[in-house]
Amino acid sequence: MGSKKQGLYEESLEKASRLVSHIRHSPLASDILEGECRPQAKNATRWNSSNKMLHSLLNIDPEKLDQLNCPVKLTKYELNLIKEITGILIPFEVATLECQGKNVVTSSKVISCIHGLKAELEQLSQRYKSKMITTLKSSVKKRLKIFEDMEIFQLASLLDPRFKMDWCSPEEVMFMKSLLKSKVDEIMPTTTEEKGSLQENMEAPSKKCKLFRSMTPSALMSSPLCTLTSTLSQVDSYLKQNHSTLPQLTILALRYLCIPASSAPVERLFSIAGKVFHPE
Repeated sequence: MGSKKQGLYEESLEKASRLVSHIRHSPLASDILEGECRPQAKNATRWNSSNKMLHSLLNIDPEKLDQLNCPVKLTKYELNLIKEITGILIPFEVATLECQGKNVVTSSKVISCIHGLKAELEQLSQRYKSKMITTLKSSVKKRLKIFEDMEIFQLASLLDPRFKMDWCSPEEVMFMKSLLKSKVDEIMPTTTEEKGSLQENMEAPSKKCKLFRSMTPSALMSSPLCTLTSTLSQVDSYLKQNHSTLPQLTILALRYLCIPASSAPVERLFSIAGKVFHPE
């Protein structure tokens, strides 16, 4: 997390954690905070639990916090710092929830969420003059690029009618279209005429678009390839509309959209299985 490189942020997080722990274990604190929502403890295995902990702490009346007989006291400056931290981390919490959903398609959301994080951090940098944002921007670019370049997530995004090619930059539209067509060709071979026509229109891929909010229908709509037939025509038809009668693309959709974006759903299954054997 970017806060680990910012000493002041990390110190405030640690103090907040100790304060929440005191509140949760102190009978006196429970009496003082009667009627308030109980602060949420953080979980060492889930980073976003720290953000939820901070949110729950900020929801408590500051005057009641001052009444607690706790060796840990948060200053007004530290409380404002915590508000800034939670504001900065909200997009990351949203992206985490989007990619850890169960019984829903998540693989197609990976690239869009990464683009969204980049765009949100750009906007936050205008609101907060924080080194934490600079660190997070660098970490997102360095750590998440590998997922942007993964073919399975690219194909999942292409096959999801909600995204299709709207996340692509104009320069990479043809490359991504060619990638999808190659997968269709593995299921149903294409003709020599189609291969030649596609090669003539191919352009080299470039860096992906960083603006999630500015995603607009791709330049594919004006592509001259829409007059071709067979596999290429099927790809065109899907990307321009949302046809329900595209057999080869249906196979690909079933193959790539069922991939979970994270291990969270599997971990939940293990947790549920563990509870079955728990004495309680």
